[in-house]
Amino acid sequence: MVENICKQIIDKRKELVPYIFTSRQIEIIRKYFQKEKLSSTEKTYFYANIKKKIDALNLFKEEFYITGGTMVPGRVKKAKKYLQELGREKAFISGSFLYKKSYEDIDVYVVGKQRKSFHRDNFHIIQITEKDLQNPIFVSTAKYSVSTFLLDYVKPIIKRPSFDDLIILYQMVINEILNKEDLKALRELVLEYHLQTGGVVLDSFTLFKKTDEIKKKTDKKKIEIINQLTKEIFLTSYSKKYTENHLSKFLKVLRQDVKDEPHGNLTIFIDLFGDIKNECRTVKT
Repeated sequence: MVENICKQIIDKRKELVPYIFTSRQIEIIRKYFQKEKLSSTEKTYFYANIKKKIDALNLFKEEFYITGGTMVPGRVKKAKKYLQELGREKAFISGSFLYKKSYEDIDVYVVGKQRKSFHRDNFHIIQITEKDLQNPIFVSTAKYSVSTFLLDYVKPIIKRPSFDDLIILYQMVINEILNKEDLKALRELVLEYHLQTGGVVLDSFTLFKKTDEIKKKTDKKKIEIINQLTKEIFLTSYSKKYTENHLSKFLKVLRQDVKDEPHGNLTIFIDLFGDIKNECRTVKT
């Protein structure tokens, strides 16, 4: 919990200096919080003097932190109770338990030293590492949660997806539609769209609403929307020349496959990737 109180002390330095901390003490706290190397003198000063003040202030800290919009009445209180019973220093509850009247598991995220996932009664315990908190997927869940610690200091690491991974993700979503499946991959595609085109990590509730809107459409409309989202991701994430070259090779394979085995999904893939390739050629010329 030290990180939480350090963050608050740094943010409120104007109110705390010189009444509780000196400017030098605040600077040492900042270096400690941002994991900068402390000198031997600073380390001694921190643990012998500053940390005692931090521990004292920590007695007045807020016990739980609520992040996100409207939640189902009564669920926040239950989430706090569950977290209290769990007794872990860094943990948060997110997911459908907070925003849907009907839910399956209660998703509990615990920050630990290694990744682990298991079920206990109606709880789904997902143990993640400190580093995982920078993964957009976990940032999304944390942005709509009840937590035992402050999460606003966590900055997501947004990476461009690999070309092949994006193609596979798109194919998975289309195949789920055609096979009348649950559209689990759609959530990842919508999250990726907002990451790559706007640099925004949607909170899990907003992500649920946006994917749910698409799920309610007809299959034809779903495919139109997904094609548009995917097209924008490709055109935003990669250079036009790179995209045209890679899609040219991939389209050759698809066109041969559709001759040998004319499935409807292959036609859909060819239409979209051909459209993106032509757009790249138009822009280039």
